[in-house]
Amino acid sequence: MSLKKGLFIAFMALIALLVGIVYLTPTVGDVLSNTRFEGYAKKAGIPISKKAPPLPKVTSEQIQIPVIQSSYCWSNLGCADYAGGKSQLQGVSPTPVNPGAAIKVSFSYKPKPNTLSIQQFGDEYKSTQIPFNNGSFIAPKEQGIYYYGISAYWTTADGKYSKGDTSSVFVIEVK
Repeated sequence: MSLKKGLFIAFMALIALLVGIVYLTPTVGDVLSNTRFEGYAKKAGIPISKKAPPLPKVTSEQIQIPVIQSSYCWSNLGCADYAGGKSQLQGVSPTPVNPGAAIKVSFSYKPKPNTLSIQQFGDEYKSTQIPFNNGSFIAPKEQGIYYYGISAYWTTADGKYSKGDTSSVFVIEVK
């Protein structure tokens, strides 16, 4: 057998092995997700599972308030920036809540975030930090539509390095 034939056979075997690994390994889609190869994988029919950073659960008097993912930097997902505040909530129907009701915010993701903050979005680019105690804050007493942002940060034990952060937004209507 000539050297050319041997190299060609070895090359084809390598290609066949790679194709077999890609098609037979369900985690390959996770590996290719958020890389430059994702488009090629989709064209080849390889399922890509989109993982997302943790989203908080927001409730008021046992009513679940929908939250929308906003900006984040999260492990192998990388970073994503979204238009924040009210602009991300355009067209979203507010969830009705009672005046002065407790609004609870929690993460099922373990470990819990080291820092969690709530902002109420006002006009233009203004926002106000909302007091957040024991996993909840109090809805306004005045009727109206209110826009909120949640920012959560995970850090190393010494607080020097980020392990990830995520933010989300939601809208309520005090009736």
